[in-house]
Order: sequence, then structure tokens, then C-alpha cells
Amino acid sequence: MAKKKRALKPHSDKQQKQYEREARLTYGPAEVNESIGRWNSYGKARQDEIMDEGNQIYTDLAEAMQAGKRAGDREVKEILDRWQQHLRHFYEPGLDRLRGLGQLYNSSPEFIANFQNIHADLPAYLEQVIEAYVDELETAELERMLAEDEAMEQRRSNLSL
Repeated sequence: MAKKKRALKPHSDKQQKQYEREARLTYGPAEVNESIGRWNSYGKARQDEIMDEGNQIYTDLAEAMQAGKRAGDREVKEILDRWQQHLRHFYEPGLDRLRGLGQLYNSSPEFIANFQNIHADLPAYLEQVIEAYVDELETAELERMLAEDEAMEQRRSNLSL
């Protein structure tokens, strides 16, 4: 990879207000206000650390892409685990939100431009690996729920004996 660039650039105050308005319309004011409050609770030094952490995650994903790593590879899953944890600095990322972000990363001109600062193919790669990651998380959640149902049914069966 050539020169590493920051994907997550600070927004102007005007841009930030516009993003907040759009987010309130999409996710509701309570969720957005909580996220803004969470972000504002961090000091400047912590905000910089969080931004650097995010940039490192996206850089690591670009490097995995260039190394030929595919969705489902252990290394990619570990980076995406870090990504999901990183998002918790802002909000609790449900599976639908994760999937939506993957799609947004490859459809929003702002995200595309930012991620192409790291690598031209990164937006499409992000969408692909995030989609597979969320599919795997959903499958694991369904398997867990089925196992719980099965265990409950077994307990009921044992009680009726």
C-alpha cells in the first residue's frame, strides 16, 4: 500500500450538523442525542484516540484486502470484531445497523471518497466482508436461540415425566 491516509476526517461544524439532522430523521432523536452525548463525554485526547483506532481498523482491512484475505478468514473476522467494538464508542451496533453500514460504505459518496483515500477498492471490500460477517453473526444468534428453545423443551419434557 502506498502512503497511509486517514479515512475518518473531522467534519466541519456545518457538515456535522447536517449529518446529525439526517441521522435524527433516520434513527430518531433519542438515539442520535445519546450518541452525541456519548461522543461529547470524551475529552479531546480520547476523541483523537478513538479516531486513530478507527483509522487503524480500516487500514488493517485494506491491508487484509491487499493480502487476498476474504470474508470469513480468521484475520478479517478479528478485524471486524474490533470494528464492531469500536462502534460502541458511538452507539450499540445491532446486526441490522452493521449490515446497513457495510452497504452505506459502498453507496454513500462521502464514505466512498473517505475509504478510497486508503484504497480505491476498499468500499466494495468493506461491503462484502461486513455482509458475510453479519450473516455469520446472525447464524450464530439463531443457533443459540434454537439451542435455548431445545433446552427449554427438554426441561419441560423432564418435568412431565
